[in-house]
Amino acid sequence: MHLTIGLLALRGLEMSEEHTLTLTSAGIDVGTTTSHLIFSKLKLEKIYTPRGIKFEITEREILYKGDIILTPLTDAQTIDYLKLVEFLKREYENANMSIDDIDTGAVIITGESAKKENAEDLVKALAHKAGKFVCAAAGPNFESVIAAMGSGAVQYSKEAKKSVINIDIGGGTSNIAIVKDGEIVEAACVNVGGRLVAFDGDSKIIRIEAPIRILEEQTGINFDYGLEVSEEKKREMAQILADSLFEVINQKIETQIAKNLLMTNELNYDDVIDEIIFSGGVAEYIYHKTDEEYGDLGKYLGEEIRRIVKENKMNMHEPIELIRATVIGAGQYTLQVSGVTTHISDIDILPIHNIPVLEPKISNKEINEENVRKAILKSFEMFDVNEGEEIVALSFKGAIGGSYAGLTTFAKGVVDAIPNTIAKEKPIIMIFDRDIGNSVGNVMKRETIAKQNIISVDEINVQEGDFIDVDKPKAGGQVVPVVIKSLVFSN
Repeated sequence: MHLTIGLLALRGLEMSEEHTLTLTSAGIDVGTTTSHLIFSKLKLEKIYTPRGIKFEITEREILYKGDIILTPLTDAQTIDYLKLVEFLKREYENANMSIDDIDTGAVIITGESAKKENAEDLVKALAHKAGKFVCAAAGPNFESVIAAMGSGAVQYSKEAKKSVINIDIGGGTSNIAIVKDGEIVEAACVNVGGRLVAFDGDSKIIRIEAPIRILEEQTGINFDYGLEVSEEKKREMAQILADSLFEVINQKIETQIAKNLLMTNELNYDDVIDEIIFSGGVAEYIYHKTDEEYGDLGKYLGEEIRRIVKENKMNMHEPIELIRATVIGAGQYTLQVSGVTTHISDIDILPIHNIPVLEPKISNKEINEENVRKAILKSFEMFDVNEGEEIVALSFKGAIGGSYAGLTTFAKGVVDAIPNTIAKEKPIIMIFDRDIGNSVGNVMKRETIAKQNIISVDEINVQEGDFIDVDKPKAGGQVVPVVIKSLVFSN
């Protein structure tokens, strides 16, 4: 579970005669075990297309990879905000950056840190200190998506044309994403991490996270502060956690411990997985990048995972990024600015800002009301969204029905999936990559119970995980400026 904070500043993009723009991005990760920061530079160039002028990312450069510190706590339930601010201030000075230099970025709080009592207030406060940010929220499945993109697993899967599974293992959780040919098709999260329990120099417990208590009966340990734990028991705990993780990965959950550690729905993937990829702090041990210990289970867990991979003769691939996968995934944004034909039933609902984009996976060969409804609900589940509680934009790729009857079927399927959105009179936002937005909006208004708050935008290229701003119509109501804040996940 984590909260994501991000912003894109336009810096004179509207009506600008400039052909090249640069944006500075900051990413800050407050994790269960460690916290760190990254600065990047994004270069955008004006691109002339048959449909008009766009600004697109042409270069991405990491400017500064900061120090990695242990996430400071004031007590078991509270993160030390003041120490984090001191850390950020020092890192900004080391990188020769000020908050006025930052155009875009993310502050994310992940794993067990996201469960601390001051988690939400903390990220909002840090964002205010770090630059011009805008708030958005996400849960454990979304963290899986971000980590897989930030590690490079998505790009690797696309280029190698392979199905891979990326497991990002931090201090409190393991975020799992299955990627097929560059597209994330499944995600899950399990409470398996290297810092669910921590020790002092005498192996006495100084930190206890709630999920580790699930192991009490099997290990015979009654977790309590000051209790001395032997090396043998540390290894036993790591083995149980690793075995539970692979029960989830292999879709064969048999033990009660694994069931209790699972935070999300189980994985559901029937195809072959070609390679397994690890990222996150524990991956540093799995790939032998470090042998430094932090008074927790991280090293033991890494060794146990590597043992299981070897025993089962799994094909393991080393990604581009390990411990920094999540912060790179969430901390870099790209930008498109498009004026497109749309259907807007009520102009007064605009402008709207910072709307997350979901992409329901609909087979263009099997478009019926039930398939459309199920695909949308699956997308809500993937990104931990409760339908009707927040505004989202639904992105659809490819043809969805060339005839009036086909568009009616599609529109009814969408409406069936969002009853709470309609009942609460929240905006219904749809984005298409083809010239059908106006048609879909009109058909929906005529043929379904959705009569208002419809925003149907076409000829826009967005990806799942993007955020959009939609401004009021321009050019006599025919053109709407759409700002797309895309997560840049590759180096």
